[in-house]
Amino acid sequence: MVKIFWFRKDLRLDDNRALSEFIKGIKSDDKFLFIYIKNNNSFRFFGEKRIQFLNECLLDLKNKLNEKGFNLHIFNGNSLSVFNQIIDADSIVYANKQYEPYCIERDSKISDFLISKSSELKLYADSTVFEPNKMFKADGTPYTIFTPFKNKFFTLLNDTLLRESKLNFKNINPLAEQKFKEALNFEIKSADLSGFSGGRTSALKSLSAFCRKGIEEYNSQRDYPSADSTSKLSPHIHFGTVSVRECFSAAFKKLNGSGKKSEILTWINELIWREFYYHITFNFPHVINGSFKKVYDKLNWTDNDALFNKWCEGKTGFPIVDAGMRQLNTEGWMHNRLRMITAMFLTKDLFINWKKGEKYFAGNLIDLDFASNNGGWQWSASTGCDAQPYFRIFNPYLQSEKFDKYGDYIRKYVPELKDVPPKYIHKPDEMTADLQKKYSVIIGKDYPYPIVEHKTAKEFSLSKFKLIHGK
Repeated sequence: MVKIFWFRKDLRLDDNRALSEFIKGIKSDDKFLFIYIKNNNSFRFFGEKRIQFLNECLLDLKNKLNEKGFNLHIFNGNSLSVFNQIIDADSIVYANKQYEPYCIERDSKISDFLISKSSELKLYADSTVFEPNKMFKADGTPYTIFTPFKNKFFTLLNDTLLRESKLNFKNINPLAEQKFKEALNFEIKSADLSGFSGGRTSALKSLSAFCRKGIEEYNSQRDYPSADSTSKLSPHIHFGTVSVRECFSAAFKKLNGSGKKSEILTWINELIWREFYYHITFNFPHVINGSFKKVYDKLNWTDNDALFNKWCEGKTGFPIVDAGMRQLNTEGWMHNRLRMITAMFLTKDLFINWKKGEKYFAGNLIDLDFASNNGGWQWSASTGCDAQPYFRIFNPYLQSEKFDKYGDYIRKYVPELKDVPPKYIHKPDEMTADLQKKYSVIIGKDYPYPIVEHKTAKEFSLSKFKLIHGK
């Protein structure tokens, strides 16, 4: 029998549920194989930086396997086509579950194909603490509000759920590994990932560093983009170079020995938000193509391409918005407070369909996670579950003044405004002509005028939502 381990969003050799079962399942007369399939999914959201990060993760995984005497065979193409190449009969493929509807559809096709070859696909729960099909309200329906979901999460959580999966590679013989010439060789190119580095080694360093200092200031510092106060673990959690159990366990260990419990609990809550959005995506698959609250599919979005392009380029004339978009464009990452500000600006100030913003983020984020990205966009657009009410609209100026008071973040990503003092950094168009000359930025030439007037845009957005509600 041939047994195949299919790496997906679990690019690590530690605490890997399916991999643990794979190793336990190999008998002395079995052949085996470790594979990864590089296949653009149906959304095709893989920007250059995301691909670079993934390649670094794969190289690190390949090296770790090589150290143990094994190989990682990387195939490029459609998953079904790849399995058609490497499967004869009497095989078992092991993998960890993925809960996005398009992944479930893919796995169903792979399973059917394997059955036709007298083979089998075995899937295990690994990427979330609770499986989305096993955590419901008392009436048997899925949770759609975060706080009750979080409360149930803590009620059911136990040590067994966070227990590390043990792996013993000494039980399998490298000489029994199959080889394939079709395996893809890929090149690690030089790309600026702005402090991010793919792979298990980097993931563990980031988790350790964050738990050593940042986690105890997380609640009080996380909303200030100029402070280096977030974990930067999101791409590692997505690609599985660190397990979600390791993150929870590290946080709870720190929680039990710290006097700053509220700070640490806030980060734990962020991990639970991730779980929540996975459950939403699994239980309400219509969110892939439309609003969670289906009534909002009737919204008549403006979808002005010229304004959308200004937003994409970070040329809206709203410094905090432009700083966020330019960070995304240059680094492939954006601070979470800025994700909310820029998303709400697109959907409420410009009244452009959240789907366009979701797609743009997906094409540029290193840490793209469909469930979290979709959930975040629908939260900002007020179309999602437990979302920001449509009548509560961020004022980008107030957000800027509150979370970037002195303009340090703005100046970093909008260098045209580097000499502008805090008094004008949030609204540079209010400077007189003499002040503009003094601070070396002519509004309308060096930096754009605001492309909309916030109060007017807010009223327009509210009117569109009220139409839906018959007000």
